[in-house]
Amino acid sequence: MGKQEQFLYIVQTTILANAINLGTSPERAEKYRGDISATGVLVLTDDALHASERIPGGLTAAEAAVQFCTYMLSNLREAEEKAAGKMMERPSWFTQG
Repeated sequence: MGKQEQFLYIVQTTILANAINLGTSPERAEKYRGDISATGVLVLTDDALHASERIPGGLTAAEAAVQFCTYMLSNLREAEEKAAGKMMERPSWFTQG
């Protein structure tokens, strides 16, 4: 399995696990409905496919997946921003231009 496939496997598994986790709480499910809805997941997976083709050589698939998921999944980004005390910047390597 190549780096691109490993990245997509990790991202897909994370999206599913995150949606299940958020869905266990009605309040969180409502707050993050955009991330866990079919439309939200379609957009997210399209972004993941784009990103999978642009992983920098210096990153492993797992490192790239962590960067991608931490930024793209709202609840993870919010937790990271709260911990760091500042807004997270979107990693430039997966920004669609």
